[in-house]
Amino acid sequence: MSFSIRTLLLATVAALGATAVAQAVELKEIAKIPIKLDADLQSFDIGWFDAKTDRYILASRGGQNAKDTAFPGNNALLIIDAATDKFLTAATGIKLARGAIIVNDGTEAYVGDGDNSIKVVDMKAGKVVATIPTEAKKGGADELGYSPKDNVVAMALPDDEPPTLIMISTKDRKIFAKIPVPNATDGFEQTIYSEVTGMFYTVVPELGGDPNKGGMLVSDPKTGKQVGEIAPLDNCKPHGNFPGVGNELIIGCNYGQTKDKRPPVQMIFDVKTLKVTETIPGIGGSDMSGADVGLGLYYTASAGNGEGSALGVIDAKTHKLIQKIPTAGRAHSVAVNTKTHHVYVPEGMGGCGCIRVFAPM
Repeated sequence: MSFSIRTLLLATVAALGATAVAQAVELKEIAKIPIKLDADLQSFDIGWFDAKTDRYILASRGGQNAKDTAFPGNNALLIIDAATDKFLTAATGIKLARGAIIVNDGTEAYVGDGDNSIKVVDMKAGKVVATIPTEAKKGGADELGYSPKDNVVAMALPDDEPPTLIMISTKDRKIFAKIPVPNATDGFEQTIYSEVTGMFYTVVPELGGDPNKGGMLVSDPKTGKQVGEIAPLDNCKPHGNFPGVGNELIIGCNYGQTKDKRPPVQMIFDVKTLKVTETIPGIGGSDMSGADVGLGLYYTASAGNGEGSALGVIDAKTHKLIQKIPTAGRAHSVAVNTKTHHVYVPEGMGGCGCIRVFAPM
């Protein structure tokens, strides 16, 4: 075989290999999980996947049947079997479900409620078994993070005066710490726990009334105290926040909506240096973020994206936006099954009224 022919063949094989890799990371819809309680899925907030129990939960709300108030509508915690992508049950008794997370080795879920409380759901029974008052002066309990190492939940009270982050022990269900942040003039968004540092990280969309200034609040689940000053997260209006590869957090920026006329971006934040290390253009208007570290993919639920609601797919290695999948129905929530690599994106009114399931093909 001549050198030129062999070189050509090797180049062709390499090109085909590169194409195969590129095709492998492309997400495609593989299923829809129907949700029909009193009505189709209408509105919702946080979704969360737990690898120990193969459960995906979604804080659902709205859709009460006005003709029969005996039914709770869709005000519930939806519990899905993530191994089969099948709806299991709805835990009712929640007034306005907001944040949700699975705790205590998968036995319970904590759900932030609009009535200023946290509802504790028994995951096996699918029922609310306890109520924890948040002691907020106003507003409800919203997004939350969990440290399995410390058995501590950090819960945002974004509408309180001042906005306050509280910490609850999942052993005795008692609040043991409060971190007020008067400078958080648009409350808080997502809190996550980092296994790298053992700390909580809470994104603050706005500081001091300046919509261009945001930050990252770091707190210690052991002491219940703020650690250092709030790190800057400017020109982003951060909402989404999720652990990525190594020291990275993938930050979902709410910048880039049609109404704000700001550049659509996402950001990478380093938990060790407490700095933004990368700005990713091309998609904005995001709420929740997600990551599949095994596949090296980050996701953004960008319902407010100026060019149209979309699920953003980002290469975790190159930090490049590689796909924008059109969504509808205020699709601002995303969760990732790290075992099957399925991606869950709920759509409410104006969308499918279901949970769309995507997978790399």
